[in-house]
Amino acid sequence: MMDVLLYMSDQHSYNLQGYAGNNIVRTPNLDRIAREGTALTNAYTACPLCVPARASMISGKLPSNNGVLFNFNSINSDSATFLHSLTVSGYETVLCGRMHFVGPDQRHGYAKRIAKERTPVFHNNVPKTKEEIENKSKVTGFDENSSLYYIGGGDSPVLAYDRYVVGEALEYLNQEHERPQFITVGTYGPHFPYVAPEELYEYYYDKVSLEDVSETYQGHPALDGKFQEADPEVARAARAAYYGLVEQQDRHIGTVYQAFKEYLKRTGHEGIFIYVSDHGDMNGTHGYYGKQVFYEPSAHIPFLIQGDGIPAGRTIDSPVSLLDIGPTVCGLTGAEILEGDGKDISAQILESSQDEDRMVISELYSYLSNGETSLGRLVRFRQWKYFTYSGFPEDDVLYDLEHDPNEDHNVIGRFPEIAEKLRHKADSYKSYDEVMEHENWVMKQLRILMKCDFDNPDERWIPSGLQELDNPVKSKKPFQPTPWATQMRKRLNDI
Repeated sequence: MMDVLLYMSDQHSYNLQGYAGNNIVRTPNLDRIAREGTALTNAYTACPLCVPARASMISGKLPSNNGVLFNFNSINSDSATFLHSLTVSGYETVLCGRMHFVGPDQRHGYAKRIAKERTPVFHNNVPKTKEEIENKSKVTGFDENSSLYYIGGGDSPVLAYDRYVVGEALEYLNQEHERPQFITVGTYGPHFPYVAPEELYEYYYDKVSLEDVSETYQGHPALDGKFQEADPEVARAARAAYYGLVEQQDRHIGTVYQAFKEYLKRTGHEGIFIYVSDHGDMNGTHGYYGKQVFYEPSAHIPFLIQGDGIPAGRTIDSPVSLLDIGPTVCGLTGAEILEGDGKDISAQILESSQDEDRMVISELYSYLSNGETSLGRLVRFRQWKYFTYSGFPEDDVLYDLEHDPNEDHNVIGRFPEIAEKLRHKADSYKSYDEVMEHENWVMKQLRILMKCDFDNPDERWIPSGLQELDNPVKSKKPFQPTPWATQMRKRLNDI
């Protein structure tokens, strides 16, 4: 049995990597892993939002099938994940850092956690601990619409948390472990706040391009009310910080990758290293920031795999999914593969083969600015990318990414047969009405759960002693909560 280390960052767009063709951002460690292993160049998140994406990864099921549609949900603790399969097959499953589980179950198949969580691990906003009160941070920008109100070069809880997580991972890899290991190292970066180490922020400030930053882009009508900002000062600062956060993350990945290699050499074990992110970040493209859209910077994610038996210097360009992580790890290790929406692509990786006929799905359940809700679905097939939102039957979108990588031209009118093929695939999953049966039940439960305190401070990492930015860059636009948060709260009160 071989050891496996899964390094999972948060909010890293595929296009911000050197091996992916970006000639500005410096990612020497990711580039090295791509050379020494296999790069899956068209990997897509199961949902461009943190909690649903991660729940989909561990369950192997799309949000519409596992019931985790937004950031206040959790999968049923009676549901087996691929981590349970690994445990049954003899692995010690270890969580080091962030996985963004919600509620009292902070494991979902992990046998133990060796580094605490950064974000809330509960349904409601519980009273702050004494440590939090005494070390209150003024750092803002953890939410999409507030992400442009604290930008610059310096330190932040995200950066400090990742230093802590990596430190715990290195300490663990320096120890001896009897059982085969499946280790997940979960970091918070390059998720906003858009605050990078000062030297990296200054390095990228004059190098980033703002050509694709615009508020005139006509996004899908389901996105009405989503924050857009194209002020050059704000956009340049946010982009410089995000590039810096990516480079900082690359440094951490390189450190953990090397430590894992040394662990394998010391123990004589075989091993596999995987790097993936839960979703990306628009970071100013088309004027949008954050995620919760199907455009490439948000939905297209890195996926690298390296290790024993994995071909070096190869690429798989046909679409794959975050949903494939569990089945593929189980396929490589001999653990039982659970039934789900993902696919075991271990043979495809080992043979460096393409799967040109595969269609990959991503979902997003959205609260609209008018108070309604919509279920969106993305289908990626060959060079084609199609997405649709329930309630908007005349607004489906088809992009030819080979000829239009910036997604400027909806060609659905020119290629109706392709659109119909992909629409049929999107419609083969649960309908909006079927999803809403579960969603209505969830909202009734949340009305009670959000009044309960399930928090365990021992599970949570709390920042302290961080230096604040003296003069952060801030958007001049008035801040408003994201539409989904406003409408969800309203709906909870109306139940």
